[in-house]
Amino acid sequence: MATYGTDSSETARGASLYFFPDQPVSAEELRRLLSEGSPERQAWAISHLLRYADWEDIWTFTSRDQVRNRFATLDLPASLRAAWARILKVETVEVPGTE
Repeated sequence: MATYGTDSSETARGASLYFFPDQPVSAEELRRLLSEGSPERQAWAISHLLRYADWEDIWTFTSRDQVRNRFATLDLPASLRAAWARILKVETVEVPGTE
């Protein structure tokens, strides 16, 4: 039987999270980044969550309110941005360079 998502024993060891393919980020680092990071780094982390993470893992690390608050600055392809805008019930905002 296949399992999906992040195994909590794996993240407890400081293993890299699967939804950061370009650089290793542990669960602890992600939590710290989302709570204490600059707005730009928070947007970077949330963008990775929305692009690559399983549904359950997204909401393990962030909230809908946090995503809504950073939505205009997220780095998402236009089609994915539109899909998330519908899910979160936010108006899409044109961000230069994201078309």
